[in-house]
Amino acid sequence: MRSDQSARRVPTRVAWSALLAFGLVVPASAAQTVVLPASACPQSDPLFADGFQNAVPIPSAPSNGSGGLYPGNITRTINVPSLGSRSYYLHVPGSYAPAQPWPLLLALRGTSANSQPAREAAAQQIRNNWASWADSAGFIVIAPVGNAGSNPNASGWGAPGDGAEISTALDDAIAHYNIEQSRIYLWGFSAGAHYGHDLALNHTDFFAAYGVSAGSLEAYACTDDGSYPPTCAALLTGAQPKIPVDIHLGNNDPLANPPYTAAGDAARFAAHGWVPNRTLHYTLFSGGHTYTVAQLGEIWNHLCPFALGP
Repeated sequence: MRSDQSARRVPTRVAWSALLAFGLVVPASAAQTVVLPASACPQSDPLFADGFQNAVPIPSAPSNGSGGLYPGNITRTINVPSLGSRSYYLHVPGSYAPAQPWPLLLALRGTSANSQPAREAAAQQIRNNWASWADSAGFIVIAPVGNAGSNPNASGWGAPGDGAEISTALDDAIAHYNIEQSRIYLWGFSAGAHYGHDLALNHTDFFAAYGVSAGSLEAYACTDDGSYPPTCAALLTGAQPKIPVDIHLGNNDPLANPPYTAAGDAARFAAHGWVPNRTLHYTLFSGGHTYTVAQLGEIWNHLCPFALGP
């Protein structure tokens, strides 16, 4: 279990377009959400029996990576433009076979103590918490560190260089492992969830689905009152396709109430085209600003059934 009490509003946003400038591979013409056959996610909720599954052909865009170490917990070193040498952390399941493409989950840590070693430890812990689910369900997890380009007191997400670091880590994983590029997902906790809302909703042509634990739309991605752009209504209206989202929030989480109003996020999504229990899963649990490893399995079950198709 992880907890993070230091979330705060960040009034400046990092454009996700910066990620594309560093060569991030986007599936060609990815324009709609496709529901996969039930056999792709046998552990998931039964979305498939009520007519929700569409007739679009199952998309596949294998990256056919050149080769990387596997299986288990792995540290890779990358060269990030303007930042230099950086590490990110992977977990590759024991059943990984390079001959077939594998789903990929980008996992973003919460706020850590204000040092690079603490941020690295937080990223490794996020990776480790996902490892058992990656092994049982068959997907790769990557966890970047972030904040090398910030002042030494920054510990959340959104600092200069974070976008380039995430992009370079994704590119590296795609280049060295056989990633199913129609099935790249995102999950974030606390500050990583705030930032994850922004990344996913502004790049519905890259992520197939995403989840947030202890996160808030108004903490980073948007505001209702227009105090910094965009408004949440504009952001959600403009998001096409309506990327499936899982929200886990503790009923005692301080982010549930103003100024962050996370308790209203599910209603915001539902008001702008998301369908509860289909493309929108909202779990209000008994607890505070935290998540559990068991909840990660619930979240994966809600993300796994979706892919991006042309």
